[in-house]
Amino acid sequence: MIKQSNIKNLFIDARFSLLLLAPMPVWIYLYCVNGISYRDTLMVFLTIAVLYPIAEEVLFRGLIQPFLSQRLSAKTSIISASNMITSALFSAAHLINHPPIWALATFIPSLIFGYARERYKSLNAPIILHCSYNAGYFLVAGQL
Repeated sequence: MIKQSNIKNLFIDARFSLLLLAPMPVWIYLYCVNGISYRDTLMVFLTIAVLYPIAEEVLFRGLIQPFLSQRLSAKTSIISASNMITSALFSAAHLINHPPIWALATFIPSLIFGYARERYKSLNAPIILHCSYNAGYFLVAGQL
């Protein structure tokens, strides 16, 4: 583990850069299938790419995951039990606005956000990752 990270140090870290680029194959696939979509307004884009990710990360990685970490056994692998449970709750919460397959598709990114929270001991990393993932999906798929 590394000490709590500030934003500048995140972009120097190779693992964070890999996590930031992880959704690129999906974006490229969606672009090849759909092209780029600009159907929605800037306000909708900012809501989906900035506001929602910040709110979700504060709730899931800022409150729920640390709460579970304190009550569950120590981390024994790369993905902790608290991260798994938080990611399951995160995916379940997406059932409100998404079909089940899209809600399930949020599970892997959620594990990545939770891993970033635990590795960098800060909400900065998962918020940046979540905002970039949502922005990319929004630009190539036109919706989230």
